[in-house]
Amino acid sequence: MVKEHVLTVENLSVRIQTNKEEQQLLDNMSFVVPAGEIVAIIGESGSGKSMTAKAMLDLLPNGITITSGKVQFLNENVLTMSKNQKQIYRGTQVGFVYQDTYATFDALRTVGQHFSELFSTHTKVSKQDAKKRAIRLLYNMQLSNPERVYESYPYELSGGMRQRVQLALALALDPALLIADEPTTALDTRIQADVLYLIKEWSIRTGGSVLFITHDLGVVAELADSVVVMKNGTIVESASVLKLFDQPVHEHTKQLLHHYRELTNIREQQSADVSELLVTVENVSKAFSKKKWFRKQLINAVSDVSFQIQKGEIVGLIGESGSGKSTLSRLLLQLETSEKGKILWHGAPPFRKGVQWVHQDPLASFDPRWNVEKIVGEGLDYWKEKSKNKQEQVKEVLRKVGLHEDIRSLYPYELSGGMKQRVAIARALLLKPELLILDEPFASLDMSSQARMLSLLQEINQREKTAILFISHDIRAAMALCHRILVMEKGEIVEEANANELSYSTNFYTNRLLSSMLALHPNDRLQEKNKMEEKEYAIQKS
Repeated sequence: MVKEHVLTVENLSVRIQTNKEEQQLLDNMSFVVPAGEIVAIIGESGSGKSMTAKAMLDLLPNGITITSGKVQFLNENVLTMSKNQKQIYRGTQVGFVYQDTYATFDALRTVGQHFSELFSTHTKVSKQDAKKRAIRLLYNMQLSNPERVYESYPYELSGGMRQRVQLALALALDPALLIADEPTTALDTRIQADVLYLIKEWSIRTGGSVLFITHDLGVVAELADSVVVMKNGTIVESASVLKLFDQPVHEHTKQLLHHYRELTNIREQQSADVSELLVTVENVSKAFSKKKWFRKQLINAVSDVSFQIQKGEIVGLIGESGSGKSTLSRLLLQLETSEKGKILWHGAPPFRKGVQWVHQDPLASFDPRWNVEKIVGEGLDYWKEKSKNKQEQVKEVLRKVGLHEDIRSLYPYELSGGMKQRVAIARALLLKPELLILDEPFASLDMSSQARMLSLLQEINQREKTAILFISHDIRAAMALCHRILVMEKGEIVEEANANELSYSTNFYTNRLLSSMLALHPNDRLQEKNKMEEKEYAIQKS
């Protein structure tokens, strides 16, 4: 029996007109989303994935137009709908989940007010019933204390909580189709696993379809029934998820799978040269006070933490959001002062020049008015190092991170995500640090960029003997890169091990993190599903 198609895209082309030049953004796109199925669109940054999602809703920015093709939702062409029909289509028939949760919400309205507006605009339910439905939806999203969340403002919620609220809003009116654009990119592994489970559970329970846009093949393996692969605004391959992983046809798909396997190849790194102790952290603690009603509440962000980093060693620091990873990095950088314990650098108090930091969002650490040459060379100016060959030093360090010297004249907005991250690393390396602290360096990068960054960090470590503290919620990336891994929970280091030892950990918290890792192959997901079904059958029989 052939499934009905909820969404059919035929020969869709989109272009942008700038400075009397015409550029094709999407070219002759055709694919379908069958009823009750999850279709993933995957591709590198700039391949046109998000543009495709906006075209499905006919919400393209000004200056960007659809030049040919059609987008058919059930039996209606979205592009020829009236204004009222489009409002109903976007409001009740299709739910949309964004990557950026802040952009979704009005910061001046509570979560409850967002639900009230949705129900009052598209339904005739009373305010009391609307509130009950909203709280039930929040409860279904596995949010503890949904009544409190309902009364909260968006800024009072964590990233994972905002993402679940956004998902609840998108599914509130029982849409036939959910479009999710990179909704789990910046979330830690456990919250990511929870959000993916909620989407999958909704699709199975209601028969709803999902168009899931991602750059992560792990998400595809975990979630999708079929996959559309994009490159430069075109579809290069479309197949079932099993066929795509086992028998990829297009060279670009093979390359994506190669990069994915590089990132997920857990291997024990050779021991670093431990002849010199670089950093010693002894019983360090840091607490913050937070106002709660009329009292101050003390939150222990870092509690009695001790560890060492040797010269030339790559140490991973993993844990859930809020576990204290970033606070610990700020203590190492002397951006925060510890209340207890001490941090020693070569046995003495730290020297900032020898420790450099690369921010998770490099763009936030750049002055948008400066070009690449000024950004990279900033450190020499700060430390008042008068250098006649400053320009040559900048060129050399750009080459070290795999960038051409010609980009020196470019500004941050002209760089891709991977280029920005490399520029940030180049700026840190220019001062020849002995320790490089990387805070979630892969969070916003696609698979190819992540694999290139992984190789780059290994090369820098081996060539320059630079020690690296790799802070991440990506457990597999840490296992692929690091000599040792520290596991952090609620401000404490609960385990220290290499990649292989970590895989066989008996620590409850570590095992919870490991169990949240995405499937490496669709068969892993299917085997797990079969085990669960067999277990349920055995319980029923007994």
